[in-house]
Amino acid sequence: MASHPLKSLLQLQLASDSSSVLHLSSVLSTLSEDILSPSPHLQKWTSRVTALIHSKDAGARWAGICIAYRTLSLSKSTMSEFAQSWAGLALSILTKPEPLPLLKASIRYLRHVLSAATDVPELQRQLATPTVPKFSQALVSIVERAADYELKALAMDTLKDMVVLYPSLNRALSSSITNVCHQILNGSAPQCTNKLLLYKAASLYAVLHYTGGKVGAANLWKKSVDETLQCLWTASMGLRTTFPGKALNNPSPSNGLTCDDPVLAVALNLDRLQCCATALCSLLRTTVQRPVHVPIGRIMELCLFLLACTAEEEKEGHVDATVRALELAIVPELQSSACDLLCCLAKTVQHRLTPYVSRLVVMITYHLEQNPLPERRCSLLQCIQALLSNSFPTGGELSSTRLVKGVMLSLMPLLSTQSDAHTGEMSSGQSKKGRKRRRDYEGDEVFKLSKDVICSSIAEGKVILCALDALQVTMRGAELQSAIRSLACRVMLSLSLSLTAMSCSSLSQDVHLHSLVLAKVNGMCLELARGTTSAMSRSLGLVLRSTVTEGSEHTMQIKLQVQQEADLLLHPRGPPLVRPLPHVEALSLFRAEENNEELAARKSLALATTYDANIMDVVADPNAVTPTPEPTPQPVPTHLPIPTPKITAPEPISISSPVPTSQKMTSSTTTASTKDSADIPSAISGQQPTKSLLPPSSTQMELTPPTVEPRIIPVMVNHDDEEEEEGMPIIDMESDSDG
Repeated sequence: MASHPLKSLLQLQLASDSSSVLHLSSVLSTLSEDILSPSPHLQKWTSRVTALIHSKDAGARWAGICIAYRTLSLSKSTMSEFAQSWAGLALSILTKPEPLPLLKASIRYLRHVLSAATDVPELQRQLATPTVPKFSQALVSIVERAADYELKALAMDTLKDMVVLYPSLNRALSSSITNVCHQILNGSAPQCTNKLLLYKAASLYAVLHYTGGKVGAANLWKKSVDETLQCLWTASMGLRTTFPGKALNNPSPSNGLTCDDPVLAVALNLDRLQCCATALCSLLRTTVQRPVHVPIGRIMELCLFLLACTAEEEKEGHVDATVRALELAIVPELQSSACDLLCCLAKTVQHRLTPYVSRLVVMITYHLEQNPLPERRCSLLQCIQALLSNSFPTGGELSSTRLVKGVMLSLMPLLSTQSDAHTGEMSSGQSKKGRKRRRDYEGDEVFKLSKDVICSSIAEGKVILCALDALQVTMRGAELQSAIRSLACRVMLSLSLSLTAMSCSSLSQDVHLHSLVLAKVNGMCLELARGTTSAMSRSLGLVLRSTVTEGSEHTMQIKLQVQQEADLLLHPRGPPLVRPLPHVEALSLFRAEENNEELAARKSLALATTYDANIMDVVADPNAVTPTPEPTPQPVPTHLPIPTPKITAPEPISISSPVPTSQKMTSSTTTASTKDSADIPSAISGQQPTKSLLPPSSTQMELTPPTVEPRIIPVMVNHDDEEEEEGMPIIDMESDSDG
């Protein structure tokens, strides 16, 4: 007959204090509800656990607390009998300078026991009422004197649970807890506040209004919000001392740290601004027992002030150069803090933020047009997605058009560059003789076996995902120009085609990013095609493409969507959609259907088509130039010359640039006059974008030097156009030969 598992554990693993520490993991994994059921060995088990907690060895006490935690979580009968005695032993450990593992284990044990006591009235009366005030006071002392960040974070997290579960028992300690939170939320310099402590302190500060009861909780929450807003204004004004700005209506001295050194003052105010912004977000996300008035106007005034901060203005008079440089460097941090506040506020108040969305969209679009860093661009895109998702659609075709163009600029790295398009087109489109001639002039690019990764950092990959989310939300309800909507559809289709042929390693070092981006792009393409019956009848490829996505994280979702998408394909009829969507005939998928307005929009985004790449390669390729024959004496004409038809190349979709005369095509019948040679069109280069990402007009683009290569959008070209673009043969009208 096999012995009881508890008997085996007591005789072997828990025979001594040292063996208890050594075999602790196996003991904890062996325990279960069946083993801890009432039996003759259960009393011996609890006695051994009590002996371990009373041991002089710190390791044995740690093992005893861990076994007690596991035992009470599996056996409710044992909890009602031994929880109170073991809780007193664990509470005494917190008042002594014990090792960190023992302190953490004691805190977790007491939190578990006191949280489970809320369901048992007897434990709540005998255990919680006398233990909670002492436990909270011990946690406050640990936060004040402990040096380990993880221990302080655990203490604040546990203290937050105690305040929520037992608000009346912690009412006497509310002032002490508030002071502890203020010490962390007031910031520090020159070293910034630890992020783990910041989030835990903000969460604890956001639940302190529970101590006021159902009646006073709303007033305490409002008071906390007002104090946090005042601290935010004070910190933001301290970061704009060298800029002209408004003064506070009711300035109040800060109750935190002060610094006489102006250099440290900038770091202190910046850290205080970020800490108070985190605290305000926690206050907005917390639960209040009764309805409260959210000061949306005051919060929006602060966010608009932070978004309007630029590095262009300067205060009149003497300005410290060091402080000026520091305040210029932290301008992006101010805008990031504003975006975090706006995201939290939009998710909290939702459609009540609609009156401010139009102005916010204009300001955020302006910052997107300034080519910010990936981290800052990601925060701007997340703010746009949160604002448009949680508010009603706003009017303004111009602002929506600018926003779509600004968001699409973040997706341009996914499209192939003009040089990549030339490589692919020359390998397939040229004749055998042309390819042989091209190989003769190839240089070091032949030995380039690898290609640069598109998203070299985690932030760049996150920008791609945020841009796709923002573009999807923008195109759902915004009023866009037909040309911009058509261009956005073409860009998404191009991304769907290019991502399929792109390897996962060429996009990012994270191989899962490719599947995430491809899934979002295919979903957006399918959503753009869900317009009318005629549109869905031509979207079989998009539906099938959206159901095939790599990556295990999308497998279950795709299985659930297959039936819906197949039913949508078979039965596209449904109730009419409120949002206006263009018919498939309205999208210019062919080059000949592109109007001037869409052409101008495509030029402003530095986008080119494969047709442009082919024209550039044929005209500007030095290998394709035929040698010019030596000049021969021409006979004197005895009759009026007949005008020779000129060779006219098709009009390119890019900005023209001068070409050396050695690259111009010559004819045996053309004269050596400068006027005739000027009639031949010069070679066409790719579009040359300006330094500004979104120039106001195409005239400015012509006057600026090229900075980046235009991106290629694959388009379908009719065979009739190719036949019309062939050069007309030249006939020598002065020749006397009959043949």
